[in-house]
Amino acid sequence: MRTQLLWLLPLLLLAQPAQALRCHECTAVGNCVQPITCQDATRYCLTTWNSPPGQRTFVIKSCAYTCPGYQESLAYSRASCCNTDLCNGAGSPRARWGLLALSLGVAYLCT
Repeated sequence: MRTQLLWLLPLLLLAQPAQALRCHECTAVGNCVQPITCQDATRYCLTTWNSPPGQRTFVIKSCAYTCPGYQESLAYSRASCCNTDLCNGAGSPRARWGLLALSLGVAYLCT
């Protein structure tokens, strides 16, 4: 019994307390700057893109207890889930594609 406790002691000393998931959260353009710490039971970071016909696309980022399935999405909406810290990115997908296009354009002009 004493030997088992000696083996358990290093494991207990090395163990770190579980930390809550951290996600980016925003509900309007430009307010995704500060990440938030989700509640303990939260398992996912969620990004939802809504593109109503004839309107601008808007993005909502948040913590989520469940990941919405395909059947829960509307024709003009889609969702993406991930489960590691800050995996739902601070910037919008459009901004990232714009930066990529700009970088490729500059690289082309420099050659």
